[in-house]
Amino acid sequence: MEDLVIVDDFLDDFEHVCDCAYHEEYYSREASNKIQGIREGWTGTRTLDIKTRYPNITKKIEESFGMVVEKMHFYKIEGEEKKWLWENQEQALKPHKDAFPLAGVVYLWGNTGTYYDGELIEFAKNRAICYNGEHMHMPDLTDKDRCVIVFFGRKQWRNF
Repeated sequence: MEDLVIVDDFLDDFEHVCDCAYHEEYYSREASNKIQGIREGWTGTRTLDIKTRYPNITKKIEESFGMVVEKMHFYKIEGEEKKWLWENQEQALKPHKDAFPLAGVVYLWGNTGTYYDGELIEFAKNRAICYNGEHMHMPDLTDKDRCVIVFFGRKQWRNF
């Protein structure tokens, strides 16, 4: 896999997935960490792991990027969180690395992309990007409500 792969028109049932994302239950970082018994850091709100609840999305990601999805979430930034990010940009928007070798985003709604190794990957509805999670990346600062699918995993090993 290259360091960065971009696929436009990724989800065949994009509108249905957006509708599902809209109706999901979202948690703050603190609540999510408590429920799952983990300690992660992120802004916004997100669902608990949805990889088994949305097997078609998981399969599409795995087949498209040659990976095994370990975790997948709907992730939103809106309302007060968005306002806080604008007021605390230096604190909130710092490039980071993930604990997984592969990570990615499927853009659902909003208007901002993702910085990867200092370069901006532009937002486009139904665009999927997959990248080396051990490289520096971060979301762009959003001025609209933003919802994406975030996924994390590892390279798929094949027996020959």
